[in-house]
Amino acid sequence: MGVPAFFRWLCARNPKALLEVLENSDESSLSNNPDIDNLYLDMNGIIHPCSHPDQGGIPIPVTYDDMFVNVFHYIDRLVDIVRPKELIYMAIDGVAPRAKLNQQRSRRFRAAQESIRIQKEKERLRDYWRTQGLNSDALNTYIEKNFDSNQITPGTEFMQKLNIALQYYIYDRMNNNPLFRNVLIIFNDSSIPGEGEHKILQFVRDQRRQMNYKTVRHCLYGADADLIMLGLSTHEPYFYVIRETIMANDDKQCSICQQKGHFFTDCKKREKQYNQIQQQQKNKLIQVDFQILQLNIVREFLYFETRDLQASLKGQYDLERIIDDFVFMCFLVGNDFLPHIPCLKITEGGIDCLLIIYKTILSQIGDYLTNCGELNLQQMNQFLFHVGLIEDELIKGQEKKKEIVKNRRERNAEMKEQKVLMAPEFSIVDTQKEILSKFKSALKDKLTEINQQEIDQAQSAKSSQELKKWKAVSYKQRYYQEKFGIKPAQFNEFQHRIKISYLEALAWTLKYYYQGCVDWGWFYPYHYAPFAQDLTNLDQCLFEFSLNTPFKPYQQLLAVLPPQSAQFLPRPYQQLMLETSSPIADFYPTDFVVDLKGKKFAWLGEVVLPFVDADRLIKASNIGVSLSKLEQERDRLGQTLIFSLKKHESFNFQQCHIQVQVDWLPRFPVGSEIKSPIPTMGNIFNNQIICGALLKTIIEIDASFIQNQIRKGTIMPPEFLDEYYMNQCEQNKRSFGGEAVRRIVYSILGVKQVRRLDRQQDDFDQIKKQTKL
Repeated sequence: MGVPAFFRWLCARNPKALLEVLENSDESSLSNNPDIDNLYLDMNGIIHPCSHPDQGGIPIPVTYDDMFVNVFHYIDRLVDIVRPKELIYMAIDGVAPRAKLNQQRSRRFRAAQESIRIQKEKERLRDYWRTQGLNSDALNTYIEKNFDSNQITPGTEFMQKLNIALQYYIYDRMNNNPLFRNVLIIFNDSSIPGEGEHKILQFVRDQRRQMNYKTVRHCLYGADADLIMLGLSTHEPYFYVIRETIMANDDKQCSICQQKGHFFTDCKKREKQYNQIQQQQKNKLIQVDFQILQLNIVREFLYFETRDLQASLKGQYDLERIIDDFVFMCFLVGNDFLPHIPCLKITEGGIDCLLIIYKTILSQIGDYLTNCGELNLQQMNQFLFHVGLIEDELIKGQEKKKEIVKNRRERNAEMKEQKVLMAPEFSIVDTQKEILSKFKSALKDKLTEINQQEIDQAQSAKSSQELKKWKAVSYKQRYYQEKFGIKPAQFNEFQHRIKISYLEALAWTLKYYYQGCVDWGWFYPYHYAPFAQDLTNLDQCLFEFSLNTPFKPYQQLLAVLPPQSAQFLPRPYQQLMLETSSPIADFYPTDFVVDLKGKKFAWLGEVVLPFVDADRLIKASNIGVSLSKLEQERDRLGQTLIFSLKKHESFNFQQCHIQVQVDWLPRFPVGSEIKSPIPTMGNIFNNQIICGALLKTIIEIDASFIQNQIRKGTIMPPEFLDEYYMNQCEQNKRSFGGEAVRRIVYSILGVKQVRRLDRQQDDFDQIKKQTKL
């Protein structure tokens, strides 16, 4: 799912949910941010920016050790901000389900292609700067450093070394840092199958089922918008998502004063004490700003959005079921496992459209759309039928908007002179850091210009004669012929196939979010989604999943890496990727299509690659070669480790609300010395931390537990929202295409559009009338 788009949409609709992080004092253990019991780290969101930082605030690493130290300091910064009281859970992506491997494959092939182009632009720009008299050591290091981020994949030497380094880091911090000493740490590394965030959420789900589970305040770090959905899916009232700042002040616009720089919730309020914050941040090695999304306020917002349904549902209103349906509806605008329905885009009112339809028909369809991770097919069929009713008008609106944008670009292109490289502006007092920052800015501008040119070319790729021919064909026929190569005579048979596949995709994804992976081998076998109008009679469709096993790490590397990254596999496996005689040589095209048509940004382009045949890959990978001991270890299943200051013989960690069974390991006895794997960091003397293998996370299940409900006895958070706030939020619905979509939906469904302000006035008039009587 487009991370910035969804996050920005949610914050624009409900700005109170967004909390700017405050720095904590080094002299106190108290936190200036929400109190947190358990901190969960989706580690891949840390590893990527620390190994190849694109922005300032993170030192540029040269060696693996530099990258690992960056990771250490990044975790330090998060722990210092959050200050968890009971548990830190660190999870790295292991081998992913096949449904995710297709997206990973696309990203890695595209990254390899982009890295070649970016490196050429770096060198070209550097050479030009040299002609202008600028030659910087930091600049040369930045350009010569060409870290291939594709090695951040399970089974590589980089990940093996990182797993070892992080174990050292945990021992070091728990022995020496007061913020770590009194918490448990669970480490789930890349040798264990599953995506990091889903391994974390499985742990949370297991703990919620415990007999003695109590109210826990969770905070999850990660860079994906999916974390918001996963947090909502837990039905935990105290759940926060922390991430790098994505809604900068320039992205905020007040609906009261119409000025940028703040939301209406901060309009005319006193300035926040950011001077003190910035002063404290100067001393941090990782100078990155963070924001916290408060999911309790997202839950409350969804209640206000849907509370009018209480009357029509006649006692069947259930906020928890509505939250689950909201999570499901967001699948239709796209995520990592299935593409979005063509008419539904977040930036063009897609989520607003789905919410309006949902509120309009829910009382008429007899039940909610989902139930504990299962689809209610009859209700979903009716819901998608109503989406199909408005699809034509939404597509027409999008086509009209594309034409306007295209004409504007053509006018701008005629007026704009050919850009030339501008001489860099620098002075003799510029530091190496400032020179590098200016270079990155100039490089970014140039790459943006190149990407825009590619998008413009994609929009106008057809000749005028072809365009005239296409305009005579319906947009639906054009879409299926362009994207799938389907001719009208083939459509009926194709419609049935893609309908079943898309239904499976929705069902698999929902189960994955609420129950875990139910089929490691399933995947959606198309690059694009069907129209909602073609998703008919879904309640008559049959499908099933089989709980099979995931790929091994080397098999995943063969499935997702491009030939340019073959060096990250042991040498015998590299031949499968590089030699033309390889039985799977067709898996590794050197030239492939990136579909940019209809895309606003180049990075949103669809990478059209052949899907990997799992049976052929497994057969080819069983080549019976001899590997070194370290290479064999990289392909093995690992263990989840738990670190504690003292041994808990009962395996019952009541002080931090978790129950787990542990096999304590004699790896580093108390009092022993632990050698550092990083030369620049010292050994650990007189170790006081013990480590064990986490065997089981469920001890005693609560028989009264209901997955999609708040646990009994939970102390709910205070309410933050009111009618005045929701009235102001109503004004924010104009953004992201919300106002235009609302008019279309209300018009076609024949529903009177009642604004919250109008409803408030009606209530006021009714009160006056009753007073007179």
